[in-house]
Amino acid sequence: MPHIRLIYFNVELRAELIRLILTHGDIKFEDVRFEKEDWPRIKEQNDFLFGQVPILEIDGVQIAQSSAIVRYVARMAGLAGKDSLEQAKADMLADAFSNDIIEKFYRIAFFERDEEMKTRLECEFRDCIMPDFLDRLERYYISNGGDFLLGSDICYADLAFYRMINVCKRYLRCSHPRLRDLYHKVASLPNVSKWEQSKPKTRF
Repeated sequence: MPHIRLIYFNVELRAELIRLILTHGDIKFEDVRFEKEDWPRIKEQNDFLFGQVPILEIDGVQIAQSSAIVRYVARMAGLAGKDSLEQAKADMLADAFSNDIIEKFYRIAFFERDEEMKTRLECEFRDCIMPDFLDRLERYYISNGGDFLLGSDICYADLAFYRMINVCKRYLRCSHPRLRDLYHKVASLPNVSKWEQSKPKTRF
């Protein structure tokens, strides 16, 4: 088994889905965390590809970019999809959760400085964007007729869905019973449940 190190700030943000996939897949990894104020020193001392984190090191070989790391560890964990079509569907869902929802949430929550605009964007996100997105996702989930998003077997998109809900739960105002059941199904997976209980508690 290769020696795997995941290097990131001591927050969830862009590394948490990676941690969830590795943990669910029972893949041992070193969870290397540092505080924001230590970043200049860490960056100077390490030749990180593109000067960014997260970085995944596999026996010293670096992989940068969170989406590339997610796909790599999903393949390692057997969660990428059974064939090329299922892999494309899993990537489609994970990208939608990340790009269409989580990134919008981050822009509103962390980067919008105008309080009036922030309130308006939060209302739009809560009352329009999230309900419409979850309506469409629930119909897609039901149409596949399985316990998980793509059928009878879990894939990394299910963990990405779980991560999306955890990020945006304060904006959930609508009822989607099948998606709620899916969330609890993922949350109750033994390794996921164990990770949630034992992981470092952080603000973000």
